[in-house]
Amino acid sequence: MYDFILDERGLYRFEIQEQHSLQSDLNIYGMDAVEFILSFGNKFGVDVSNFDAEKYFKPDGYNSFEKDYQKLTISNLLESIEKGILL
Repeated sequence: MYDFILDERGLYRFEIQEQHSLQSDLNIYGMDAVEFILSFGNKFGVDVSNFDAEKYFKPDGYNSFEKDYQKLTISNLLESIEKGILL
């Protein structure tokens, strides 16, 4: 998982941990988030067809004070690999 994140997003100035949020900690949002989730699904054989990105990720050019988003963490992704589906 960690190698996948580094391949997709590059290096971070901190050690990536399971509790990190894709949006607030790893700064993944907008179309980058959609592409990341699609790549994640393809790489790990996870069904992402019913995943609603708008619940978790702000769009590109978004003012962060307008809406609260649910957190999607590395731990959630690891659980999705085990279950075969991203909820």
